[in-house]
Amino acid sequence: MTIKQAVINVCNSLRPGQTILGYEMYEMVLAEMRRHGDFRRPLQETVAKDYRTVRELCNMESTSGISEYTKKGIIELSNEEKRQGQKALF
Repeated sequence: MTIKQAVINVCNSLRPGQTILGYEMYEMVLAEMRRHGDFRRPLQETVAKDYRTVRELCNMESTSGISEYTKKGIIELSNEEKRQGQKALF
């Protein structure tokens, strides 16, 4: 398993709106790699670099200057909001 594929799998496993810290991302990527029989320990910077290359593909965003990674969520309107004709703000 490549590091990049492990990052993709971890990002895709997150719920919309879920935020994790950098060290949590790193630990989750290592666990994903171990689950597939790969016991390498890449540098945290390598995991972060691979994350940056796939974040748009995985619908993720990160906070600049803070090691936080968030799965973008789809805003759903309730049935009442839809009935009233309310539109999503973003």
